Amino acid sequence: MHEIGIESSFVEAIRRGEKTIEGRLGKPRFLAMKEGDIISIREDIWKDGDIVESHPDALQVTVRQILYFESFREMLEAVDYESVVPTAATVDEAVAKYAEFYSAEDEAAYGVVAFFFV
Repeated sequence: MHEIGIESSFVEAIRRGEKTIEGRLGKPRFLAMKEGDIISIREDIWKDGDIVESHPDALQVTVRQILYFESFREMLEAVDYESVVPTAATVDEAVAKYAEFYSAEDEAAYGVVAFFFV
């Protein structure tokens, strides 16, 4: 089983079935995940750009599909961006949300992997 941390409002959106896709940098630990794998989600509470509290095993999801992209924008334009960032009204807003967590340099270096949940 794999573990990933997700910001608390997004964990709630997963619980409600609104968020069904998670995008991550294409780092080795994420590239090792396969369809059918179970992901344990750690709920991270952020304040002023830092994680101030975490709740391990907040929920579990099963990876249904994995797609690979060169950038978050490419991912968000190819999939239903609202299934990735349910609060976004546009692709640009969804891209801006990812920019809060990931640098453009890391995005260019690693690319992006999208996990579709069951």
